[in-house]
Amino acid sequence: MSKSVTVTICGAAGRMGQRLVQLIGENPDLKLVGAVDRRESPYLGLDAGHIAGTGTLGVQVTDDFGQAAGKCRVYLDFSSPEGAEDHVKIAAKAGAAAVIGVTALTDSAIAAINEASARIPVVFAPNMSFGVNLMYRLAAEAAAVLGRDYDIEIVETHHNRKRDAPSGTAIALLGHVAGARGLDPKTCAVYGRQGTPGARRREEIGVHAIRGGEIVGDHKVIFAGPGEILEITHRAHSRDALASGAVKAAFWIQGKKPGLYSFGDVLGL
Repeated sequence: MSKSVTVTICGAAGRMGQRLVQLIGENPDLKLVGAVDRRESPYLGLDAGHIAGTGTLGVQVTDDFGQAAGKCRVYLDFSSPEGAEDHVKIAAKAGAAAVIGVTALTDSAIAAINEASARIPVVFAPNMSFGVNLMYRLAAEAAAVLGRDYDIEIVETHHNRKRDAPSGTAIALLGHVAGARGLDPKTCAVYGRQGTPGARRREEIGVHAIRGGEIVGDHKVIFAGPGEILEITHRAHSRDALASGAVKAAFWIQGKKPGLYSFGDVLGL
């Protein structure tokens, strides 16, 4: 590549943000030009490289995405639902391509992403792991082939600091398997069970969240049928599974037309 891709990271002081700073620093075809964090962040004014443990990069953490967006060709957003909405509106005006991995987005934030995609290319994915995005496809195929004689349950497990539940990946899995069976995920989903809910409805899909320790992210789709059980499982051992996908998306989005893209598009699925 003749010229480095200039990148801004939103959520730069978070766990994913720090790992992205490290990966970008290791790649000669990428150049970090902006690092953004929330207004109340204790890291504002500090060098992004120092926070990530990579040494001085000459890029200070700021809460001003408007200024940072004007310096980059693409921004990677792993901040917050509130921040993601503001960032994509600013990026649309600045002409910066977007790679968004924020989960638990509000309807307002999703609408903002859709509107921005008319002006800039946007990769929006709750999980940018290669394996998880293949899992979406495998789970949908299994749901379609096995049919409604097989009950579906989705179980996700994450570290004890994760704020949203169920995970964005679990919600995406729900959408894929429900769609494969012609069901509406808004009406067929059952989030956990307690009390006396009665016998399981054939069309329902259970979704369950577990929180504990330092677990990066485990997802399982269970197909329980007559006399057998099929399980499709993905386990992330480190955040590299997600961070490396975000870096791949940063390269892929270069030169793309405005539009809303999935990580499946990035992988050619």
